[in-house]
Amino acid sequence: MRFRSKGKPRGQILAREQRRITLMIVGVGLLVMILIMSGKSAWFTQLFSDPVTAQKKTQPVSEALMGNTELRPDEVEFVPTESPAAANDYASMIDRAGAAQMEATLPENTNGVNNVPHNLTRTIRDDVLGVLSTESDAWFGTLRMAQKITSEQRSRIPEGQFALFMDAPQSCRGKAFTIQGRLRRLVKAPLPKSAETYGVRAAYDAWISTRDSGNQLLHVVALSADSGLPLREELGSNGPDVELAGYFFKREGYAAKGVDGQGDLALAPLILAGRLRYLPPRTLVTRADEMNPWLMWVGIIVGIGVLLLIWQFQMSDNIFRGTRTHQLTSPPVRPSFDGVESVTIEQVLKDMQEHAQQTSPDTSLISR
Repeated sequence: MRFRSKGKPRGQILAREQRRITLMIVGVGLLVMILIMSGKSAWFTQLFSDPVTAQKKTQPVSEALMGNTELRPDEVEFVPTESPAAANDYASMIDRAGAAQMEATLPENTNGVNNVPHNLTRTIRDDVLGVLSTESDAWFGTLRMAQKITSEQRSRIPEGQFALFMDAPQSCRGKAFTIQGRLRRLVKAPLPKSAETYGVRAAYDAWISTRDSGNQLLHVVALSADSGLPLREELGSNGPDVELAGYFFKREGYAAKGVDGQGDLALAPLILAGRLRYLPPRTLVTRADEMNPWLMWVGIIVGIGVLLLIWQFQMSDNIFRGTRTHQLTSPPVRPSFDGVESVTIEQVLKDMQEHAQQTSPDTSLISR
C-alpha cells in the first residue's frame, strides 16, 4: 500500500516563499523611495498635522529676487532741489537725435496702459540731480497717471529691468512697469508749494533694491503706501518686500555718501507710482510638496502590504512548527551521548543469537 502526502511538493513551497520575500523587499524599497522623495520629516509632519495650519517653510521674496543682499556703502542721502543751477548735467553723453526719434515713434499706449504724452516727457532731462523746475509738470502729471492704473491693467504691465532703465532710459521713458523688491528706505517726500495745485497733498519717497539691481538702488516716489510699511530713514537688508506699478520717469542723479563718506554722485532710475504695496513672503511649494498627498496614500498602502506579508510569514511558520516534518528536521535542543553504551560486534551478534533462541527455539541454527 502506498501513501501519498496531501501537502504540496517542497519545490512549490520554496517558489511561493521566494515570491513573498521578493514582494516584501520591493515593498520596503518603494516605501524608502517615497519617504526620500517626500522630504523625510516633512512627510511625517504633514501626515500627523492639519494641512491648513501646518507651518510651511517660507522664503522672503527678496531672497528669490536678489542675487546679492549686500549694498555698497554709499547708501541713499538724497535731497531734492528745484534749482537748475545746482544740477550737474551729464546729458552731453546722450544721443539727442536718436532719443528724439525714439520719442517720436512711441505708441500712445503699451499693454493696454496709456503712455505719458510726449509733450510732457520732452522736458525731462536724464543724469541731473533731483527733479528740475522745468520738469514739474511732467512729474506731477506722471504721478496722477500712475494713480489711475487699475488692478486689471497691472496684470498686463511688464516687469521692469534695472539694466534697461540704466542703459536705455529714452526707450523706457513714459512707459508703465511693475517692480518687485526689498524696501531700503521710506519717508514722506518733501513737496513744493505748487503741489496742491496739481491735486497732490502727500507723497512717499522710497528706495528699493530688486533682483537684478545688485548693490544699486531704484528711487520710487508714490502717492500712497500701505499702512504696514515702516517709515524709516534706513531699513537695511531686513526691510519688507514691496511691489508697485508705475511709470519710468528718468535716470536721476543723487548725492550719495560715497565710500569715504565725503559724498559722491550716483545714478538711479526714478519710478513714479500710485501706491506702494506690501508684498507678503512667498510660500515655496516644491514638487515633493505637490506630490505628498498622493505619495502619502501610496506609502500607506505599500506599508500595509509589507505588514500583511510579514504577518503571513509568521502564520506560515506557526503552522509549520506543528507538522511532523518540522519535528523530524529540527535538531535536538541539547544534543548529548549520555547513557549510550559502547559494545563490540561480537557482543551484538551474541545478544541477537540469544534473543532468537528465546523467542523461537525451533528455528535455531545451532543443533543440540
